[in-house]
Amino acid sequence: MSRFMLVAMMLAVTVAGCNRFPDNGLQISANLPPDESCVVTADQDLRLPRGQYDISYRDLSTGLGADYVISPLLESYLITNALEFQAEQSNIQVDNFDITMLLPDGSLLALPDGLVNPYRVTTNAVLPAIAPGGEPSTEVAFAIGIPASYQGALSVLIAAGQPSILLDIRAGGTTFGGFSQRSAPFCWPVDLCEGCLENCVSSTVDNSCLPGQDFRQYCNTPVVTP
Repeated sequence: MSRFMLVAMMLAVTVAGCNRFPDNGLQISANLPPDESCVVTADQDLRLPRGQYDISYRDLSTGLGADYVISPLLESYLITNALEFQAEQSNIQVDNFDITMLLPDGSLLALPDGLVNPYRVTTNAVLPAIAPGGEPSTEVAFAIGIPASYQGALSVLIAAGQPSILLDIRAGGTTFGGFSQRSAPFCWPVDLCEGCLENCVSSTVDNSCLPGQDFRQYCNTPVVTP
């Protein structure tokens, strides 16, 4: 084999190696709640152990129910591959979550016609590449975890004595170099109820960030002031 051919083959292997990404380069590590100022940041210490969705909540101005919102903490383990003659290709833009509703035993939740399961929701977050051996880069991505249009089906589930579900959540995105990435599943338990977070006595419900979900109370009765 000529030296020219050997060098060409080595160059091809090197270039291919630079464009390969490790499996599980994108991960979801937690679901984060907003703080008292309704802000969520990737470096906060607040964590939710599990979710709660009160499907009885109605927006007083519209009379409509609310979606269940998620704020997954994303981690990217993709290693930088920037070169003097090539811009960074390992930064990743996450733009969707694939969500599957499961029963607590892990089986697929059957839903009425017109409601799909699994389903895809949109989001937007950019995570930079990391140096070899460095800590993963992190970012929070907001999305609809359970659309309000599913509340009727969830009400039937509650009536049947099954007041909890699991959300199998997988983040998806594309690197700046054009490579698709899909995270391993993050399993998020959500307890379902009707009226469990309603509190028309507390003075704090008017300032709730996401009324009707997790620990955020609400009041469906307008306060009439003289």
